[in-house]
Amino acid sequence: MEDGTGAGVCEGGAILVDGLLIATDGAKKLYVTEPDPAGFEALAGAGLMESGQNWAPLALSNGKPLIRDQKKLIVVQVGQ
Repeated sequence: MEDGTGAGVCEGGAILVDGLLIATDGAKKLYVTEPDPAGFEALAGAGLMESGQNWAPLALSNGKPLIRDQKKLIVVQVGQ
C-alpha cells in the first residue's frame, strides 16, 4: 500500500479495529485509515517511533494500540 508519494505504508505492523486500519510504515509513522481497495487515504498520521526497522506486529489492549520499535513500547490513544 502506498500513500500517494510512493512511500510504503503498512510495511510494518497493521491491525483492524472497529473498521479502521491502524498501520505503521515500518520506519517512524503510524497511520489510521479506512480500508479501501481503491487506494490509501490517511485519516490521521503521526511520527511516533525512532527511525529504524520497526516491523513488530501491533497489538490492542483496552481499545488502545500498542506499538513497539527497537527500544520502546508505547500505548497510543486513537480518537477525535
